[in-house]
Amino acid sequence: MPTKPLKSVHETFEECQKGIHGHDKLVSSLRRTYEKATSKDEFKEDFVNHLKHALIIFRREAAVERTLDFAAKFIASFACDIESDDDGGTKTKTSADSSEENFMLFMFDFLLLSHNANDRAVRFRVCQLVNKLLNSLGDDAQIDDDLYNRIYNCMLQRLKDKCPTVRIQAVTALARLQDPEDAECPVITAYLYLLKHDPQYEVRRMILSCIAPTRKTLHPILERTRDVKDTVRKVAYLVLSEKVSIKSLTIEQRVKLLRDGLQDRSESIVETCSTKLLQSWLRTFAGNILEVLHALDVEYNSDVGEMAVNVTLKKANPLTLIEDFDVLDEKKLTSEAVLYWKCLCEHFSKMESEGDEFMDKILPSVSDFCDYVYSYVKEMKPRALNETELERTLEQEFVSAQLLKIAGLMDFSDEVGRKKMDELTKDLMLSENIPASLVEHLAVIFNKINTSDESKISIMAEIISDIREPISVVETSISEDEIRQKEVKLAGLKVELNMAKDELEDTVNKQDFSRAAELKQKIEDLEMTRESLLEETMNKTVVQEVRTEKNDAVTMFKCLTITSEILKSITMKELNPTLVTLMDTLVVPSIKNEDPSVRNMAVKALGLASLLNKDYAFQHLLLFVQIWQIDHEFIQTTALKVLLDLLLTFGFEALQISATKTSVAEDEVEVLDQSEAGEGDEEKEKSALVNSLLSILTKQLDSESSELRTFSAEGIAKLLLAGRISSPKLLSRLLLLWYNPTTEEDIRLRQALAIFFNMYAFSDRSHQEAFEEAFLPTLQTLFNAPLKSPLAEISDVNVAQFMVYLMDHRNLKQPTQAGNMQETTVHDNLSLKICNAVLADPIAPGVRSLCKALSLLHITTSNVSLVRDLLTLTNSMIKVIYFPFFSSLPKEEDL
Repeated sequence: MPTKPLKSVHETFEECQKGIHGHDKLVSSLRRTYEKATSKDEFKEDFVNHLKHALIIFRREAAVERTLDFAAKFIASFACDIESDDDGGTKTKTSADSSEENFMLFMFDFLLLSHNANDRAVRFRVCQLVNKLLNSLGDDAQIDDDLYNRIYNCMLQRLKDKCPTVRIQAVTALARLQDPEDAECPVITAYLYLLKHDPQYEVRRMILSCIAPTRKTLHPILERTRDVKDTVRKVAYLVLSEKVSIKSLTIEQRVKLLRDGLQDRSESIVETCSTKLLQSWLRTFAGNILEVLHALDVEYNSDVGEMAVNVTLKKANPLTLIEDFDVLDEKKLTSEAVLYWKCLCEHFSKMESEGDEFMDKILPSVSDFCDYVYSYVKEMKPRALNETELERTLEQEFVSAQLLKIAGLMDFSDEVGRKKMDELTKDLMLSENIPASLVEHLAVIFNKINTSDESKISIMAEIISDIREPISVVETSISEDEIRQKEVKLAGLKVELNMAKDELEDTVNKQDFSRAAELKQKIEDLEMTRESLLEETMNKTVVQEVRTEKNDAVTMFKCLTITSEILKSITMKELNPTLVTLMDTLVVPSIKNEDPSVRNMAVKALGLASLLNKDYAFQHLLLFVQIWQIDHEFIQTTALKVLLDLLLTFGFEALQISATKTSVAEDEVEVLDQSEAGEGDEEKEKSALVNSLLSILTKQLDSESSELRTFSAEGIAKLLLAGRISSPKLLSRLLLLWYNPTTEEDIRLRQALAIFFNMYAFSDRSHQEAFEEAFLPTLQTLFNAPLKSPLAEISDVNVAQFMVYLMDHRNLKQPTQAGNMQETTVHDNLSLKICNAVLADPIAPGVRSLCKALSLLHITTSNVSLVRDLLTLTNSMIKVIYFPFFSSLPKEEDL
């Protein structure tokens, strides 16, 4: 059989570009050509010359990719001859004399010498080919330390390349050179640095795909789940689901991963977290969701546990859920089981008509459920200091809370069951062993059963009275004087009893039976009274039922919690006498209680009552302001919430403000809802109160407490959005607070303000005009910020660009009707202001940023007068800014 003619290097490179299926045959053919070549050096030179054509092309083209794949496979074929080692294993030939290794080392030498070429295409293709070469080597392939160091050093330099695509290929080229068992592995160290500092998200994403999860790398990988780029976050979740077991994570890490993933703003990440990460955790525990909940410690992280359960329930068949439901069959109801039960009930309750049918299959009747709840809750004991008993008590509280939540989902159409549940809620509220944490859930059931406000308030007052003044049995001893008095009384009873008996005998003889019956009844009463006095005299003690008032912190907190929860459901607009009495005797005095938690709950209850009536709110407004200024931080936050709710509910009219404008520290706030003007000291005091209120609210924006700062910003945003106040300077303060680097960790603050800016600016033109007034002052603050100030780190160009976007009339949700179209837009007015600001001080800091903002404006070109003015101002700006250049030009008369 005649042998096939040998293919030249040129022919081989031509054919390898056509497809990858024939690469193996081409490799074998070219190997034969190499082996029969008379000069190996000429072959090497010819091979490199043909390879160079592919190395200079930067674009991703199929022919180039196939060429590099073939080249990598051909070079790697020289390292595929395996010989047995002394231990019976295998190793790659490493003899320096072998021509095979000489060719492979020759190619590595060529590539590593070319890695720092000036052309980015060459750098990119060299790194890519090194990566393909290392991947083409077998899993057991080895390279000597010298070659390893050379590859590492060269690729490490490429990790610093200015071209992101080159850095990505360098990352992949180093993937096989990392040693997870080496705590000081240089490749992993370089990876970790780039993972945190590289500005190109594709580089970070590739590092996540390549880096080996270890104890050292786990935390940096977890940090990438909060990366600014959603594609990076997605890869981080994929890596954690595929390469990291749930058992390798702490409870805190598990909870944070699920909370962030399932609440991410990107739908793709939510899907990845639910279908990849959570499913991998379920596979670890053989699909048992209760084991996953146990790993999340749901007693302290119930919100995350609920999210995890809800995700699994959405994708499950309801019939399968019913078949697999066996919570009620367990001897002991665990925290995980009752949480799953509650979530399943909520899942079915959200369904349509068929949901009721499913609910009936997993819930007993209301009466039976009441017995079940009572049998569990009656075993609860007050919290003990013993750690074991405390843990058991906390578990009981959690289970009881979930059971009460399930009870709130039940149907109370059955009269017997409804009455039994009503009695159960009242009994549990009165029980000394029931903690205040369960009162909220009891109140939900109570409000669902009792719909009348008057009835709820009356019953609530009775329950609170019984809790504060429980009935107790008291035994008191009888003094000697009382004993003598009782003996005298006994003697008189004895005489009276004898006389009645004699009279009874006479009436019987006279056959006066009606009188005899009366005397007989009288004798029985006297006998009973005599026996009672004899018993009291012999025992020398008296048993009485008395009410003892309790003012301890636990009791007061429980009563205030009941009051708050009932007040939440009341819809009346006035305070009835019972409610006023309860406020005066329980809530208001508790404001001065020594226990902070009691004071906090009292402030909350008083605030809820104040929302029912504006006169009552005004009566206690100053008290809320004082609490906001002097009490503990969390009580200040509650008082702040109350004040904001009052202002949003009633507006400044509730304060009977007479001034149209009120000065607030350095700001100026226009009060939009005004009442009739009045004069006198009383009106001045009221205006001063509002001044103080808004001044404190504004100052809280600079508070060191992130919570107070956040609630203050949210409150001002709500007042602006609701139209209660109007203030460009406050808008400027909020913008600077949003961009301030010190608030980077305040996620809630930044999210709230981001939503507010868009809603406020695009809802009305007047709001865009407020941003117009805030534009220059905001930028001037940034231009003049000291170098040590955090404001100096803010990009004024970004701020200007964002504000220009907010003032674009094209983004208005309700654009002005064509018939009422104004001649100029906010951008038109702003353009004139910017031009005048630049002309006023051409050498001032920030002129360049103002000019940049000017180019971003959308000007109404149909307004001829505006365009003419802008052209005039623009020409003036050019002459002023570039005056040295124009002064050097020859004058017109000299030309």
